[in-house]
Amino acid sequence: MKKWIVIVILLVIVVLGASFMFKSHNETQQKENTTEAYEISENGVALTVPSTWVSAESKSNMTLLAVADPNSKDSSGFSNVNINVEKKETTNTLKNEFESNYKSLSRNSDYEIEYLGNATVQGNDAMEAAYLTTGGSVVKEHKAVWLQGDGVIYVILCTSPQDQFDNYEPIFNYAINSVKIN
Repeated sequence: MKKWIVIVILLVIVVLGASFMFKSHNETQQKENTTEAYEISENGVALTVPSTWVSAESKSNMTLLAVADPNSKDSSGFSNVNINVEKKETTNTLKNEFESNYKSLSRNSDYEIEYLGNATVQGNDAMEAAYLTTGGSVVKEHKAVWLQGDGVIYVILCTSPQDQFDNYEPIFNYAINSVKIN
């Protein structure tokens, strides 16, 4: 009889412990999934990014908007994780400009093209590229989505260290799908 009481008490403890762990895991997941976001807008372009991200500077003269995760700085103080929206005026088609750009990059040994193809952003045709850059101390992974407006091509370039890209990709995809171009 005492043996049954001990077994019942142990089962109750196991069930209560498992339910506590499950509840704690769900609360953690809910906190992670409810990160606040905000829309940042500059030069006629707007993106929605996590509220912890900040406006950033870009070395490219074509950049309309640059944002970065300030918690991802390298030893020089520059953010390793960022999104840039660039504008390129052209008379070429989106496909021609896209193919010409990546044909040129593929000749550079610092670039490793992983994917080139079609995409859709907010129901509009787009082109997408995925590639690695190995020129610095950290291998970086990039996702570039190209959109065309009236004589203008917009490139949304998302960058992070390769070993962190999968963690940031949902943020990048959300930002890409939130883009507004005036």
